[in-house]
Amino acid sequence: MDSTSIRNSYDTVADEYAQGLTADLASKPLDRAMLTAFAEQVPKDGPVADVGCGPAQVACFLDDLGVPVLGLDVSPGMVAAARQRRPGLDVRVGSMLDLPLADGELAGIAAFYSLIHLQPDERPRAYAEFARVLRPGGLVLAAFHAGEEVRHRDSWFDRPVSLDFFALRPEDVAAGLADAGFALAATLMRGPYPGEADTERAYLLARRL
Repeated sequence: MDSTSIRNSYDTVADEYAQGLTADLASKPLDRAMLTAFAEQVPKDGPVADVGCGPAQVACFLDDLGVPVLGLDVSPGMVAAARQRRPGLDVRVGSMLDLPLADGELAGIAAFYSLIHLQPDERPRAYAEFARVLRPGGLVLAAFHAGEEVRHRDSWFDRPVSLDFFALRPEDVAAGLADAGFALAATLMRGPYPGEADTERAYLLARRL
């Protein structure tokens, strides 16, 4: 699976996906708690990027908390859905493997369920990009399915797609971030909420050294 397949698949389901996530965080108190803690601790001298933002539910939550935020997604369809969800929000097309941002531009990165589509050999590149665009002391908050399973979808919302979903071991993500110049600050694990896929979820908060 390459970035073209990811982009095309999310373009295909963008409208249905966005409608299904209108109140996504409302039923996820631990997600809100982690994002609130992230917002309270992130340095105040720069913006935060929601990387792999989809329809921008995380970006909107951070925006409501008063955090200067922008959204980035590889799918133009998802970017359009995010702009429709919150007109005026800075949302751009971009890949986490080649972030369209300057060195040290950001104070924080939220990556909620976006690392899960990367191939194993792509993840170090993403972590290096996070380190490049974050200034020292900046925070990254990553959320992902925990484990070692790979699930594939050929259909989603009754539309044809081709997507791999990688569960990740938290210790592997922590090690990859450490290799890129981050220090782990916190880890949270939780089971699925009602209506979610039956996977354990992991949240890692790390600080750029």
